Amino acid sequence: MTLRPDTTGTTTGSTTPTTTTGRDGDPADLRRAVLATSIGNTLEWFDFAVYGYMAAFLGQLFFPTADPTASLLLSFAAFGAAFIVRPLGGLVFGPLGDRIGRRGVLCTIIITMSAATFCVGLLPTYAAIGVFAPALLVLLRLVQGLTAGGEVTGATTYIAEYAPPPRRGAITSWVQFSATLGFFLGLAAPTLLTVLLTPEQIAGGAWRIPFLIAGPLGVVGLYIRLRLKESPLFEELAEKGEVKRNPLRDTIVKGWREIVLAGGIGIVVHLGYFLALVYMPTYLTKTLGFSPVMAFLATTTVVVVDIAVIPFVGRLSDRIGRKPLMLGASAAFVVFTIPIFLLITSGGAATFVGLGLLGLMHGVYLGAVAAAFAELFATTVRFGGFSIGHNVSAAIFGGGTPLLATFLGAAFGTTMMPAYLIAFGSLLCLFAVLGYREMAGRPLRSGAEGA
Repeated sequence: MTLRPDTTGTTTGSTTPTTTTGRDGDPADLRRAVLATSIGNTLEWFDFAVYGYMAAFLGQLFFPTADPTASLLLSFAAFGAAFIVRPLGGLVFGPLGDRIGRRGVLCTIIITMSAATFCVGLLPTYAAIGVFAPALLVLLRLVQGLTAGGEVTGATTYIAEYAPPPRRGAITSWVQFSATLGFFLGLAAPTLLTVLLTPEQIAGGAWRIPFLIAGPLGVVGLYIRLRLKESPLFEELAEKGEVKRNPLRDTIVKGWREIVLAGGIGIVVHLGYFLALVYMPTYLTKTLGFSPVMAFLATTTVVVVDIAVIPFVGRLSDRIGRKPLMLGASAAFVVFTIPIFLLITSGGAATFVGLGLLGLMHGVYLGAVAAAFAELFATTVRFGGFSIGHNVSAAIFGGGTPLLATFLGAAFGTTMMPAYLIAFGSLLCLFAVLGYREMAGRPLRSGAEGA
């Protein structure tokens, strides 16, 4: 995709005149903004996802029990703990970004998240310090959860405010593209360890490597973000004296409907990421008996299809709108998820076909949804409103779902539990998408009035 801002003042799907990406519409600024948010978002979700992919090893090292399933459940409980505090992170970072600006908050988030992930790689295990080891691990997961509460929402807000309205879908789709890439890298690093090393070597210390990588990468990400300018729409708001002194109050009082919608249309995003991506390698190995390498290759199918589809659908959403694409994808999840999981549990080539179909549906939804999130809110409350709705949804439908799928699958003796959870959540998402008002091609709103 060519990151050249449109300067014609035309729109797609609207006759309202639009502006360019900033005061001067500098294409170099737009390219830098996309690069900085994408690299930072990739790093953020690499940090966050690598724990999910190392859950089985971490369960043995930090939550040792006689029952491997119990250790895995405790490990996923620590993974899910980060999502409990994500709404708190949204409450802190979102309104702060609406008050002081997007750039500073994004810089704070990336270095804090990377430092927490780096420290996980330094932790002594249960064998060394007993119960303090899992306690410290959970503490660092909570820090990761707080910062994750502002990353993807801040990155989406920032880049949407840079993008020209006729190409907002194409440009914001890179946020979801980079997040998916981060998940893939978070899967690839542990898988590479399992290919090159024995389980004993990994448990003996090699498990630390993917976490320690986050340290130097975080410094690089911070350097890139420090070179960014502030969002042009926020700068204009500040110059006009229209920045809210208490954006949190305005967000909740005047934007509660948009917060609910943001949470609802985020359900498929979270279920897709955390059941179809993060949980899938564990599901394939522990539930279906795949080898770690085959589980990696199979899950890669989801990621590759996701990555291939997202930018294309982002561009398409600028032409035909976000709503029809999101409606089609969420409806497809409702109807086809259970048949697809029957393919996945069949093994062999059918597993790869099923996962490819999951990736196709998820990629279509991700390609359209990033712009839709930003379009729900006015500039005065966009970061905060998006953060609150998105992270409450993530707490319910995100990190806790691997734990829930593992527990319920064992309790009911079924390998289909992830499919049931995805289908049910997608039905709720479908109703939320029906409440979204199409905004493709139209300028983002600046005031705090409701949609």
